[in-house]
Amino acid sequence: KKRNIINELDLLIKSRFEEVFNLAAVNNVSLSRYIKVLKSGKSLAGESHNTNKVLKTGAVSFDYFNDKEVKNLPVSYKPLESHRVNVGDVIISRMNTAELVGAAGYVWSIDNNVYLPDRLWSAILDENINPIFVWQLIIHPKTKLQIQRIATRTSGSMKNISKQKLLDIKVPWVSIIKQNELSNFVSQINKLKFA
Repeated sequence: KKRNIINELDLLIKSRFEEVFNLAAVNNVSLSRYIKVLKSGKSLAGESHNTNKVLKTGAVSFDYFNDKEVKNLPVSYKPLESHRVNVGDVIISRMNTAELVGAAGYVWSIDNNVYLPDRLWSAILDENINPIFVWQLIIHPKTKLQIQRIATRTSGSMKNISKQKLLDIKVPWVSIIKQNELSNFVSQINKLKFA
């Protein structure tokens, strides 16, 4: 029953965003209008326990951020401060299966010692852009379909997207006022899901 309620709440978010997509469809812009830069880190794995962790690709596989999907960094490796994952980041998977490439999540909470791998990007947003809105924009079915179309095969069943191709996809332009309204709505729904 709880799982069904959570699924219904997810559908409520999608339907709210569908309204915005339909109203703003004539005002398409490149995703780069929202995201200035996509940055990645290093994928290193250590055998020994380390307080410094690196995200696994699975951290965003299901379009929400799972802060438990981490592994140890090598004890000898000193991670760069620019690779640190922070609350408020939007994390995007650049490489995964055809269904999961482009998966994204918003970082609601994270330990202070978690860093980006090279298979995940952190989106550096333009000024006056709401990160929760951008997360929902990326995981919207219409955006996901575009991402799957531009993804290219790398090896086996894995697909990859380039930074430029992702930033070039077309999405609706939504004012910051509407972004904030939708973000507040998502935040309230997220609290219900957590409860």
